[in-house]
Amino acid sequence: MLTGLDHVIIGVHNLAEATRTFGEKLGLVASGGGVHPTGGTANRIIVIGNTYLELISVRAPEEAQPNMLARLARGEGYLNCVLATDDMQADSEGMRRRGVALIGPNQGSLTSADGRSRGWTRTDIERPDLAQHYPFIIQHDSSGEERRLRLAGWQTPPEHPLGAVRVLSTTIAVADPAEATTRFQHIYGLEPSPPFSGADEGWNATLVVFPLGNGTQQLELAAIRDDSTREEMPFSDIAQHVQQFGEGVCRMTVVVKDLVAATRYLTARGVGYTYREEPRSLVWIHPDEACGAAIVLREA
Repeated sequence: MLTGLDHVIIGVHNLAEATRTFGEKLGLVASGGGVHPTGGTANRIIVIGNTYLELISVRAPEEAQPNMLARLARGEGYLNCVLATDDMQADSEGMRRRGVALIGPNQGSLTSADGRSRGWTRTDIERPDLAQHYPFIIQHDSSGEERRLRLAGWQTPPEHPLGAVRVLSTTIAVADPAEATTRFQHIYGLEPSPPFSGADEGWNATLVVFPLGNGTQQLELAAIRDDSTREEMPFSDIAQHVQQFGEGVCRMTVVVKDLVAATRYLTARGVGYTYREEPRSLVWIHPDEACGAAIVLREA
């Protein structure tokens, strides 16, 4: 079963600077990470509940995947999101039975600065790299609290000054919501919601939600509404995102303990955001404040 959002990948130019931006300005503290033995990349990990944000950068361009280099040349931001499975073999075979061409399952690993390593198995839908359009699926060599400890650098994950407790959803920008809904349903075997408007979030978008197995997270598709001529949120322009980067993750939604306290934290650090009180209280953190990654905050 595809149980939830395992992690969200954010490509950055300078890993140390991005780690400081997320930790000191945004209140999302990294506590793990290391060097990938292959692919010429390094990362820092921010554990939020059972999901983590992966800040990743190129350390050896001659070893890096061409698609990742090309994506980062167009700017920092979301590379992809990754879906967790509790049975890699069964989910991979289910996709193959539906006629989906897959790569994997394949083994992967990461070595931390102190020499400890952790591993995983992943299956790719499109191509075996990070900057692909489709979320890949992953199963770690540990689970539960042990997995969280390993991700956080073999320590208890820290509480975040922003008050973040859970990643609720990731949103993939698409050009045609009906076609994309059918396609994603076929690939992942997930049941979509009926299309609905993003007006409650100040967004002239048509949204479709795919609930995930843990019952608390979801994968979303978003397309510009046929009757809209512009985005109310200029930094969440779906059409521009698709034109610049192609179909892919355009935002994530994070649950915080106290939205007002979160806005005070951001204001004190000069972070640009838009606050909406009606009809639903939420905060949009501007992507230029978060290494190109639009982040929506809301309370549980």
